[in-house]
Amino acid sequence: MDNPQRRPNENNDAPSNDIFRQGGSTKYPRIIPFLGLLNAVLLITAVVIGVNCAKVNEGSLHISNPAVTQLFSELDYLRSNHSDVIEAEEEAKKALESAINNHKEVKVKIEQLKTVNDGYQKQMQALQMEKANLKSNISTLEGSCGGCLPGWALFNSSCYFFSYIESSTVKKNWHESREDCIRRGSDLVVIDNQEEQKYVSTTIQNMKTSISKWENGFWIGLTDMENEGNWTWINNVTEVQQRYWMDGEPNNGGDFGEHCGVAVHSAFNPWKTRYDGNCDLKQLHWMCEM
Repeated sequence: MDNPQRRPNENNDAPSNDIFRQGGSTKYPRIIPFLGLLNAVLLITAVVIGVNCAKVNEGSLHISNPAVTQLFSELDYLRSNHSDVIEAEEEAKKALESAINNHKEVKVKIEQLKTVNDGYQKQMQALQMEKANLKSNISTLEGSCGGCLPGWALFNSSCYFFSYIESSTVKKNWHESREDCIRRGSDLVVIDNQEEQKYVSTTIQNMKTSISKWENGFWIGLTDMENEGNWTWINNVTEVQQRYWMDGEPNNGGDFGEHCGVAVHSAFNPWKTRYDGNCDLKQLHWMCEM
C-alpha cells in the first residue's frame, strides 16, 4: 500500500551525489583542475629535491672517499712501522746483551793485563836496581884498579862474597840467596876445580852459627830442580865430581824433596863437603862469585 507521504529531507541528499555523476555541477567547476596542478607542482618539487640530494650525496662521496683511503693508508703505514719498531727493539736488546758480554770479557782481559803489567813493573824495578848496583860495582872496581869490592875476597881471577861476613844472623833460602847475589852483580858460586873446592871449604871453617854441621852450610849454585838426580851448576855445566858429596848424599830426603846444593867445612876430608837441602824451607848463609 502506497504511502503518499514523503519523509522530510528524503530527497535532500540527491543533489550532492548528482553533481559528480553528472560530470560536474555548476557549484564546483574549478576544484578538479586546481588539484591536478597542485599534484604536478608537488611532483616537480620532489624531483628537484631528489636531484639536489643526489648531487649532494655524490659530492660527499667524492670528498670522503680520498680521505678515507688516506686514513687507511696511514693506518697500514703505522702498522708496518710498528712491526719494524718491534724488530728494531729486539735487535737493540740483542745488541745490548752482546755489548754487555763484550764489556765483561774486556774487563776480565783488562784485569789480566793489569796483573801482567804489575809483574813487568816488578821485574823492571828489579832490573833497574840491578843496573844501579852494577854501575856502582863498576865504579868501585875502576877506583880499586881491578880489585874486588869492599867485603869481597879475591881468589885467582874471581871475587867471593860470604854473607856471614856481612851478617852472621841473616839467613835465606836458596832462591832468596841467589837473588841477593844477582843484586850484587854476581851469582851463587860455581866450584869447578879442586883449588876452588879447597878454598871454599877452608874459608867457611870459622863461619859457624850452630853445633850442627847441617846448619853451618852455605848455599852454592848447584841444583837438580830441572831433572831429578841430574845435578847441574847454574852456568848449565853438569856436575861430574861425585866425590865431593858427603857419604849418603845427595839423598833427596824430607817430605818436600831436596834439590839445592849446600857446602860445609869438613876437617877430616875437604873433598866431602856437600849435601842436598830443601830449596824453599831451609834457611842458610850463602856465597856469591863474581
